[in-house]
Amino acid sequence: MKKITFVSLLVLSISLVGEISERDFYKFSEFYDITISPNGKYYAAKQDLEGEKRNGLVILERKTLKPVNTIYFDQSWYVNDYYWLSEERLAIRKGKHFGGLKRPFSTGFFWAVNVDGSKGKMIQGDLSKSRTSRVMRDDVGYSYFEVIDLLSDDPKNIIIAVYNKDFPEIYRVNVYTGKKKKILTSPAERGTVYADSDGIIRAAFGENKRNENVFFYRYSENDEWENHGTFPYGEGVIKPIAFMEDSSKLWVECSINDPVPGICIYNPETYGLDLVYRNERVEPSSFGFAPSSLKDLENSKSELVSATFFDGKPKRVWFNKKNPLGKKVRALEKAFPGYWVSISSMTEDMKEAIVFIRSDKDPGGYYLFNTETNQLSELLNRRPWTNVNEMVANEPISFKARDGLEIHGYLHRPKGKTKNLPMVVYVHGGPHGVRDYWGYDNEAQYLANRGYAVLQINYRGSGGYGIDFLKSGFLHWGDKMQDDLTDGVQWAVEQGIADPERLCIYGASYGGYASMMSAARYPDLYKCAIGYVGVYDVASFTSVGNIPNYRAGASYLGTVIPEDEETRKAFSPSEQASKIKAAIFLIHGREDRQAHFQNYQIMTKKLDKLGKPYKGMVKDGEGHGFYDRENAYELARELVSFLDEHIGN
Repeated sequence: MKKITFVSLLVLSISLVGEISERDFYKFSEFYDITISPNGKYYAAKQDLEGEKRNGLVILERKTLKPVNTIYFDQSWYVNDYYWLSEERLAIRKGKHFGGLKRPFSTGFFWAVNVDGSKGKMIQGDLSKSRTSRVMRDDVGYSYFEVIDLLSDDPKNIIIAVYNKDFPEIYRVNVYTGKKKKILTSPAERGTVYADSDGIIRAAFGENKRNENVFFYRYSENDEWENHGTFPYGEGVIKPIAFMEDSSKLWVECSINDPVPGICIYNPETYGLDLVYRNERVEPSSFGFAPSSLKDLENSKSELVSATFFDGKPKRVWFNKKNPLGKKVRALEKAFPGYWVSISSMTEDMKEAIVFIRSDKDPGGYYLFNTETNQLSELLNRRPWTNVNEMVANEPISFKARDGLEIHGYLHRPKGKTKNLPMVVYVHGGPHGVRDYWGYDNEAQYLANRGYAVLQINYRGSGGYGIDFLKSGFLHWGDKMQDDLTDGVQWAVEQGIADPERLCIYGASYGGYASMMSAARYPDLYKCAIGYVGVYDVASFTSVGNIPNYRAGASYLGTVIPEDEETRKAFSPSEQASKIKAAIFLIHGREDRQAHFQNYQIMTKKLDKLGKPYKGMVKDGEGHGFYDRENAYELARELVSFLDEHIGN
């Protein structure tokens, strides 16, 4: 593997040392999601068009890197994701901007087209047939589908699951004519299905009407479905990953007797579970599959070879160290210390692969890897204007909360500075099932470039740390989850990292809620609080917006938010606004359907009534987060201006 070389990955920008333009942090990536065609003749990459409500799919000839075609849709339509169906044909999932919304939404439209743009055909999608579980507040509905199997041996057909109804329907679809043949209806609501090594769907995972997870299995194509497990939300679970090579057993995520899910082999004949690996702190975040042989692909079936765990920094655990492709990836990992290596696509003969290599300081680059010669050559960088030498480390941290619970998170520090820093607590949204990860974070890097330490905390209730940790946040949005943030701040102060007189809290969605709630709960701690598309009135959040509009969302809110009126008031920043001493900055999109714009109106009305000053920013056409880049640039400038005024250097 000596031929693997570090090719110009660090020489990516001519940006000057020091303060970097906010545009370099917030503008869209130039090219991304690059893949190689099945026979290696073409590359495909998504390309954003700044200033337009659309993107495109660029097809490049492999040998010359010259564009063969660029596939664009009409204004307001965009390429969500795409698949190679054959050497000359692709399928594209389409998204759309609805009404005045600037951010595009995924739809159930699936468009097949040849590389040269000919023979375009809609093979899935009818907006008029979407059902109530996926209807938005303004009655603009959308369906959803999932590609189950691309059927590499059958270039004319694919298998998809369509979610127009409560129970997904599975179809074989002709990618040239759009004709569909129904295979079955999944026994599990709002879930997914799993095919065995012969392409027969024999497992399903989803939900029931009580919002419990359910696992169904059948022993053959002709057998009836059997329930192999029902698991209340937040309880132990058996969730399929994939069938094993011989299709008699399954790889599953398992957490029946352990608080943190591990990886098991499930025997449906005996209902038995054999634990293969479990990390004591974190759940698996992704899985790696590879053929058992690179020399006999025709008789080689894909197998699970690895799983990734983000225990601070990512770690890949190998289940089969003899797998030939796995050996190649491990060699690449050794050649790029401090970087994360992943394969994004491969040719059918497995001789060439697109490799994506990234780090906490580097947004990442795409490389062509020859698995026979072990040569690596650079193709495109995701954000070529980024000067990685001016970016800072994303440091994993941990501390004990006041009740002894171990909390993890991440810290960015300004370049060349380590102590007594003005600090921003940057709170992730969700809150449940979501977490912060190690990697390149454009917003944290931007704030660090402006001189601020940035602390990100995976407070209780965050995802990825097991069932008990997830459940420990249920019904505690306004108290224990806020205390975790405060305990993290105290840790940073005790470590000498943060200046206790220069602290601000900032976040979006639940993070916006937490910013205002923490400022009310700990009024003397923060000098400023910034709420971005936040929830400020808990009672209205459970009745207004797109989350309570469908059964699963309403059930979720009933599980995680207290039902009694007094607690809801105690947990609502708008009801606790009189306690806030920090300077306030509120940002919202007028078309927000998730944390409805009504939250901004309620909060500002209460502040006006109390005579408390605040800075506000509202943008027409924006939803749950600013999509338009000019709005994003303006927000970035105003954000730093506000921080500089209240906790600046």
